[in-house]
Amino acid sequence: MINVHEINNFNSLCETYNKDELTIKIADLVNANMLYENKGNTYSKDEMQGLGKNKTAESIKELIDRAYLVYLTNEKNEIIGCGMVIKQDNLYFAKTLHIRHDYRGFGYAQKICDLRENFLRSIGEKEIYIESLKYPKTIEFHKKRGFKECPNYRELKYTILMKKDL
Repeated sequence: MINVHEINNFNSLCETYNKDELTIKIADLVNANMLYENKGNTYSKDEMQGLGKNKTAESIKELIDRAYLVYLTNEKNEIIGCGMVIKQDNLYFAKTLHIRHDYRGFGYAQKICDLRENFLRSIGEKEIYIESLKYPKTIEFHKKRGFKECPNYRELKYTILMKKDL
């Protein structure tokens, strides 16, 4: 059985949760997924180190403190998926969509994306952006969900900018 958890700190810090435990578990999931996805060597070792600099428990905590977060747990209370939405540069961004590799193929990423997009619609937003890692499967997933590549409004080193109308 998979449980869905939502934390809404979007406009102000309003949810209580065990920050240390949750942020460590999410950071572990994110970093493990990045290594798993990079088996095709999309990014060099140095690039992976650069990408990992903002994937620490502390940086995840800072994101959660200003985000709408969805995370999924299994029957052992292990985090098997997560994703969030933040406001950045006056735009709404989907961040950190990760599903543990042994739980892929069951629609959990779709569920998280649907919840994020429904949240944005509920507050009257009309579009969502994502800075997608350049993994081919990741880009294809976002395109199937209606995202299209768009011009960068700032320099991006490891990602591409994509947008979806809600």
